[in-house]
Amino acid sequence: MHNITALFSRATLCQLVLLLVCVNAAAKEALTLTDALKKSITHHPSLQSYPYEVRMLDASLLQASIRPSPKLGVKLENILGTGESKGVKSAELTLSLSQVIELGDKRQLRMALQQQKQQYSTAQYQSDRLSVLTDTAGRYYQVLYQQHLLKWHLKRETNTQKLLNVVEARAKAGAALKADVSRVAYRLTELKLNKIRIQRDLAMAKFSLSKMWLAAADFDQVLGDISDLPVIPSETIWHKAVNRAPDFVLLEQQVKIQQAQLAVEQANNVANITLEGGVRHNAGNHDSGVVLGFSMPLTWQKPNRGNIALAQEKIGQLSEEQALLRQSLRSQLSDLHTQMLANKTIERTLQSELLPHAKQLLQHSEASYQNGQISVLQLLEAQEALFDAEKQLLTVRLVQFQTLLTMQRFSGKSLINDTASE
Repeated sequence: MHNITALFSRATLCQLVLLLVCVNAAAKEALTLTDALKKSITHHPSLQSYPYEVRMLDASLLQASIRPSPKLGVKLENILGTGESKGVKSAELTLSLSQVIELGDKRQLRMALQQQKQQYSTAQYQSDRLSVLTDTAGRYYQVLYQQHLLKWHLKRETNTQKLLNVVEARAKAGAALKADVSRVAYRLTELKLNKIRIQRDLAMAKFSLSKMWLAAADFDQVLGDISDLPVIPSETIWHKAVNRAPDFVLLEQQVKIQQAQLAVEQANNVANITLEGGVRHNAGNHDSGVVLGFSMPLTWQKPNRGNIALAQEKIGQLSEEQALLRQSLRSQLSDLHTQMLANKTIERTLQSELLPHAKQLLQHSEASYQNGQISVLQLLEAQEALFDAEKQLLTVRLVQFQTLLTMQRFSGKSLINDTASE
């Protein structure tokens, strides 16, 4: 019985260990760009306050829609005097109800101002959201770059290890110097140290990406091919996109807010009227009568002319900022577009010319070293030439993605594979 219990316990323990391994493996799944974007949209702190902003603006709109409340008035006259007015025998009691009537469409204009602020809030959210998406995509491609860099480095380390084995064999046979062995071994040690640095940078890049949704890096790797570069849009397309740029749209919404504010200030120049009606009772003769009244302020000059002038100047200032921003965006996008075209040419040259030459150089150098025609130092230089060309290609591709993301942030155009926008 004891043996059966022990076997059962060991079986249960094995199942638990297997379950923990499976859970740990599941927790370290690969991450796609779409998943990263969705996580950032859901959990990024800069987007969490937006629902509160919406509700506050709804409350402001509700407040703007409230009409002036009627007023109840009670007035007691001819009391506590002398003569016939002594005591309350001749008192006159007046009960009245008054209502302020707003003229100049003040209520509608107040509501229009708050509705315009709601549209600005929506545009601000879209701008912040695009910034989050752009930042997330940039960090995602940085992780992808570090992954490719580590893979490239491991290949480099493997080739150097193979070379060390060859040199050691040749040295044992008396065909190579011990200094050659030391030189290659030293280079291999350098590569191992560099690998540690790359692994550190990869871990930091993962942490930086996961900070976008305030969580630990619960992914083992990101998926994607950094060599799959997107098509570069024409300069005309980018120029047309400037008028939809988030920063430009925000300025446009600010102009509309100031225009709505100007309309409110102009309406406030129109005086409201107050209508009053009630009943008056005379305690002396027990007579009663109806009381009617009308009042309005006398405004010989426009009482709100200062606020009107201020709103007009703000509109002028924002309009000028719009024009300057449009020119600045077009200039920056043009520069970035030029950089992308130049980097595309560099990428094409690296891939079609430099890399083939570097591979051919390494092949010839390996054959020459086997024949004793060149030194191991020259062979190492040929290896370095190939690896340097491959790293240049990785780097220029990363720069292409980063430049495109910057252009998309400026112009407001959709992100690479941004399926989270739905």
